[in-house]
Amino acid sequence: MTLYISDGKDVLGPLNPHEVLQYVQGQSLKVENWQVCDETHVWKPLAGELAGFALIKHQPSDVRKIIQDIEPGDQQNKPTSQIQGLQEKLDLPGSLEKIAKVRQAFDALWHKQRERLVALVKNREPDDNLKVTSKEHKVLKEQISNLVIEYWRKSGVLIEWIKEITWGDPSELGDCYLKLQGADMEKKMEEAGKLLEEKGVHDWAGCYCFMSGDRYVYIGMTTDSLGERITVGHKNKFFWEETDAIRILIPKNAKQCKKLERLLILAYEPKINDSEGHKSSAADECLEVIEKELEELTLP
Repeated sequence: MTLYISDGKDVLGPLNPHEVLQYVQGQSLKVENWQVCDETHVWKPLAGELAGFALIKHQPSDVRKIIQDIEPGDQQNKPTSQIQGLQEKLDLPGSLEKIAKVRQAFDALWHKQRERLVALVKNREPDDNLKVTSKEHKVLKEQISNLVIEYWRKSGVLIEWIKEITWGDPSELGDCYLKLQGADMEKKMEEAGKLLEEKGVHDWAGCYCFMSGDRYVYIGMTTDSLGERITVGHKNKFFWEETDAIRILIPKNAKQCKKLERLLILAYEPKINDSEGHKSSAADECLEVIEKELEELTLP
């Protein structure tokens, strides 16, 4: 069932019934001021339809889980000391707005493809406005990719993928969150090294996030020693000045460090990273599928 909801000014959709319920709850809408319509294009008071939506069996989205088999020789020992993972800030209503725009973009392409096929059946040349140029294809691919990534950030899908390849239960993420008290760069580096030793992860492979408050300044990874990489490899780097904490995430498999780094960069948009990371994560697998579908939908 495809639904649109409106407050008389703006229209949001397409959404499915479960997403409508999520949006209403997330935004605490005054439903008496909203309307809803389905494929019949007949607008009805939203309040009268919510009970029916709640009865529709919801099948959760099949988020593709890309989890590599872990060979015994590659598996890392579970960290001896874990700290509660940071509270993630999600935006469910915002994510539903993004997924609605993704649907709109695909609907527009499917409409063009359908009408091009109808023109073929009629033995006619399709109208020029039905053709998708290479420039339009490039713009669409970038637009949809950005919308999808924004949806992942706001809905927590990226966090789900991060959880799948890190140690710990869903609330832990194999985290070590190291709050730094040092007033200058040298003291911060010395303190970070000691804390990594205390937590038992100094010599581990993993990802590290330099943080300032709740902002991510720089994200990196190492398949060797976290301690050496952070305190020696990044010795005297300018971002130590604004860093007041370091977050460490340990993958179950050291070979997944690059995947984890890529997901962290996508999720938290670090301030000064000059690379998007190695594009081999679950997110990149999904984006590749979308790109192939876009190519199919834009063929003449």
